[in-house]
Amino acid sequence: MSSDTSVLQSRGKDKPNPNAPTVLHLVSRLDGGGGSRLAIDLSSGLVESGGRALIAYDGEATSTYELSRHKITPITEALTSRNPISGYNVTRRLAQVIRDQKVDMVHAQNATLAAVGEAAARKAGAKMITTFCDGPGEVATLSKKTRTALLNSDHVLTLSYLTANLLSEALPELRERVSVVPYGVDLTRFDPQRVTPQRMIQMAQTWRLPDDRPVLMLPARYVPQKGHALLLEALTEMKDIELRCLMVGPSSDGGAYRDQLNKLVTMMGLDDRIFLADECRDMPAALMLADLVVAPYLTPSTYNRVVIEAQALGRPLVASDYPCARELVEGSSMAWLVPPNDAQALAWAIRDALALPSEERQARTTQVVENLQRRSDRDWMRRRVLGMYWDLSGRPGTPF
Repeated sequence: MSSDTSVLQSRGKDKPNPNAPTVLHLVSRLDGGGGSRLAIDLSSGLVESGGRALIAYDGEATSTYELSRHKITPITEALTSRNPISGYNVTRRLAQVIRDQKVDMVHAQNATLAAVGEAAARKAGAKMITTFCDGPGEVATLSKKTRTALLNSDHVLTLSYLTANLLSEALPELRERVSVVPYGVDLTRFDPQRVTPQRMIQMAQTWRLPDDRPVLMLPARYVPQKGHALLLEALTEMKDIELRCLMVGPSSDGGAYRDQLNKLVTMMGLDDRIFLADECRDMPAALMLADLVVAPYLTPSTYNRVVIEAQALGRPLVASDYPCARELVEGSSMAWLVPPNDAQALAWAIRDALALPSEERQARTTQVVENLQRRSDRDWMRRRVLGMYWDLSGRPGTPF
């Protein structure tokens, strides 16, 4: 652990920092998704530096245990309601929370929440930050309300240089208020040297994984755009290869779509090759079990946490070829990018990745891990954003 990180952790544990700001994060869902992970990572860093953090979320939550562990205040609110009357009431209640909790700034973790967050912040006299983590294609289709909220934000963060450039072109007035802070993974948790054999054995037994077959893993929410059905189609062209495919997602997700996937598995004759699993809390051990991580997304996104975590553990990766995906795997020697929505190309890439000799794969693993560590460190990400909190709040001192 670096000395900077030690300082970040010690301040909150010793005593609160009276100069630290209080930040209210807004997330659509408190689950295993990227937005809630980002909010928790930044909030825990703020608490460790002596500040206070709150997270407001909509709907059922699956990660509340982390809020308690990190001393983050939870707030349940209908943030994503499309009813104008409900939206007005949500804004009013959030503004009251901001005043009561002496919140210095609101940080919306996606553009959809920027409008309600900006309205509440303005009403209560707080600063406003928006993370634009939507896909590059979303820039051109921003609603008037969202554009206004972004333009009224004190600062906008993106996780991708490509998206930052597109956003600056679409909204030139924002150019001086846009910062790029690539998503940073917890390198102490996603470290292949720290994942014990016992954890992997326990996970393999839970999922009844055979020892003699390569394991493919698609870790993603059970929604169509993540490409589950496309992967099933690709696997029908690979019945000559013995393998096991795990699709891992939150248990609260899916509904009718997950039922449809189960029917597709049976209809395609893949029952002995596919297992639809619920989300697990030990993703480092889960990913280490994978001989290949697959991300066959049908739509582009600014970033994908699993793509980053897989590289942190040195896993081979097959993903859809979008500009932002190229940014995420830049420098990796074990990443195969394939045309989106092309089952045949996906099947060939999977074959190629699985055919990589074990000696060659082992030699490349170190390069993949070191490349990712240089580019995606959670501690660096937190330092950048926490420094921004201090600057915008006008509080004296620094978080470090």
